[in-house]
Amino acid sequence: MALELLHLPAAGGASSTHPPLLFVHGSYHGAWCWQERWMPYFAAAGYDCYAVSLRGQGRSDRKTPAGEPLKVSGDLLSLTDDLAHVVASLPRPPVLVAHSFGALLAEKYMTELARRPALAGVACVCGVPPTGNRDIVMRVFKKSLWEAWKITWAFVGKSFARSLDEARFTFFSADLPKGDLIRYQQQLAACSPVRLLDLSALNKVLPLPALPAAAKQVPAYVGGGTTDIVVDWPAVEETAAWFGVQPAKWQDTAHDCMLDTRWEAAAASLRSWLDKV
Repeated sequence: MALELLHLPAAGGASSTHPPLLFVHGSYHGAWCWQERWMPYFAAAGYDCYAVSLRGQGRSDRKTPAGEPLKVSGDLLSLTDDLAHVVASLPRPPVLVAHSFGALLAEKYMTELARRPALAGVACVCGVPPTGNRDIVMRVFKKSLWEAWKITWAFVGKSFARSLDEARFTFFSADLPKGDLIRYQQQLAACSPVRLLDLSALNKVLPLPALPAAAKQVPAYVGGGTTDIVVDWPAVEETAAWFGVQPAKWQDTAHDCMLDTRWEAAAASLRSWLDKV
């Protein structure tokens, strides 16, 4: 199955001191979401940058090997297998930079690191924790039934693809310029004709097991936004605890941290960690 893989070389050529970065998107996104802000930022900082579109997303194949249209992109194992194939194709072990449900794939990868291609590091940004999103959903319901309904309808009914207000509510900050919002919504609407994962099937294989001892030797970073309504701060703390690290807290940053108004502050936080890997 052919996967879209974007590449932006490091400024001045690939660095021998910096590992390459492999950006992994989440639900209803594709490689495009990294292309505008974070890939140029990190390429300018000397990092060879790659971004993958998972199967059924972006410009990756949208049919099964038998030629049938995909009904859902895949399951946790098949998508992690795809990720491993991409990692193996790169010239050196990369740092995975994974967002939202893409972070859950990175976490699954880490639990199987002994049989997967090596990594130089892993960074989970606004990432779904190893228990999945069930606890997040319950917290939102306890906080506000109206907000819970809006988030549920956004992901089940793709309301963000038809309404600018819903796209902003779900993924972006209130002060994101309208022109940017329009462009991003158009990409969101077009790039994901099928769901990334079947959540009912996913919940049957969660939570993930504890991080293996060997995987604990891989440098890890966890960051999240204070105004993210999709992956709340307790979920970020849960992921950080699973990795055994302290989370980076990005003020006034919504779920799409790589495109949001304060994308550069989040990128700078990640870069300060990357420069030490």
